[in-house]
Amino acid sequence: MCRPTHVAMLLSSAAALRLSPVTMTAIAPTKRLLVIGGNGFVGREVCKYAVQNGFLVTSVSRRGECPLPGDKWLSQVDWQSGNALDETTITSFLASADAVVHCIGLLFDVESGLLNLNAFTSFSKSLPDDDSTYDNITRKSAMLVINALSKRAQLPEFRDLPPTPMAFMSAAEAGWPDVKYGDQVEALAPDWLKRYLAAKRAVEAELLKSPSIRSVIIRPSFIWNFAKLDALPLVPIFNIASFLGVPFVDKTVRVEDVGKAIVVGLLNENVQGVQRYMQIESLAAEIPIDEP
Repeated sequence: MCRPTHVAMLLSSAAALRLSPVTMTAIAPTKRLLVIGGNGFVGREVCKYAVQNGFLVTSVSRRGECPLPGDKWLSQVDWQSGNALDETTITSFLASADAVVHCIGLLFDVESGLLNLNAFTSFSKSLPDDDSTYDNITRKSAMLVINALSKRAQLPEFRDLPPTPMAFMSAAEAGWPDVKYGDQVEALAPDWLKRYLAAKRAVEAELLKSPSIRSVIIRPSFIWNFAKLDALPLVPIFNIASFLGVPFVDKTVRVEDVGKAIVVGLLNENVQGVQRYMQIESLAAEIPIDEP
């Protein structure tokens, strides 16, 4: 027979179990994730949630520096400096990667005439160099990864393994041809935006036809968080337009949800192809609690 103190302890333990938040089951810590552009606005969220869910994370970027050195989760990432347009560099980092995230990009390239605006739109306040065109930063860098993974899949030690999960940061506007009035809106878009979307679509098309890759194509519209105060006025504009059914405007998404959705997409073998804001929110909900 249990003593009263033992009963109290058992009841207390049971209550604690009932009240404990349910978090996503972590994968084996031997899984290695390569994040290309891990110190950016989206990349750092991917790194954070990937570490929380059992990945050993390596980030490759120009700076190779942790954006928040004192952060509990980001301090566990292996921050490496490297050129995403160098085939040898990318192939070397991919050699031991079980999953890949490509989240480098820029809104205004060197040919847009709006290069200096990146100081305001970029969360890291970085300015592109002379090689920073949409074709280089988006298409060529992603194609290096796709080609390297395709070659790796032919090696004896990888031949019988399932396709490598690769998440790619695209844009909701890349789907304009699939929605009502989308083609007309794009026809009126400035040249820089057309080239931006052309680069995104080229990568999407290559990913979707690659048998050695399980593609997770993230298509968010406007991404935000409360740290970007200058962007907050745009959030209700996008959301109201989406709510009213404007077909070529998608609801905004929190950057935290984008990071969570990417990690869940890598973990869940059933996730494949294009993920719009509805899928992003649904996937993100599988990691409901932000660990401090």
